[in-house]
Amino acid sequence: MSANKEAELQEKQRVAKVLFILRTLSKKTQTRISKSIQVSFQQIQKYEKAMNEIGSSKLFILCRKEDWDINLLYRGVPEDMLPSVPLFQQDMVLKKFREIDANIEEERKLQARYAPLMPQLNRELAYENTFKDPVADPIKKYA
Repeated sequence: MSANKEAELQEKQRVAKVLFILRTLSKKTQTRISKSIQVSFQQIQKYEKAMNEIGSSKLFILCRKEDWDINLLYRGVPEDMLPSVPLFQQDMVLKKFREIDANIEEERKLQARYAPLMPQLNRELAYENTFKDPVADPIKKYA
């Protein structure tokens, strides 16, 4: 995996954790947060599980509407923020962190598996002939 892809995954992981902590600290539901940025609560679930990435414009709007410090979302270290979470919720947060870590690890595996296939797929999407047997083309056969 390239260093750039790895950095993207690490940032996705960090943002998911910080987003979950901020929502937990603010005592807001996923539905309430979703209304702030006009997405479904399922989309918030995906952001918090690191299944989908959240765009910078949505992060900015979310911070402005929820009165969160934007620096936490862009530079916050989730593990350093953990002590600010009430003790009775820390186990829940740590469980979520493990879930996020597992999702990112699964994505690493998928990227490693499919990375070798991407050059050929890109050629096919560009309508380049990637087939070795031109007879297999039914249009040429009857032309």
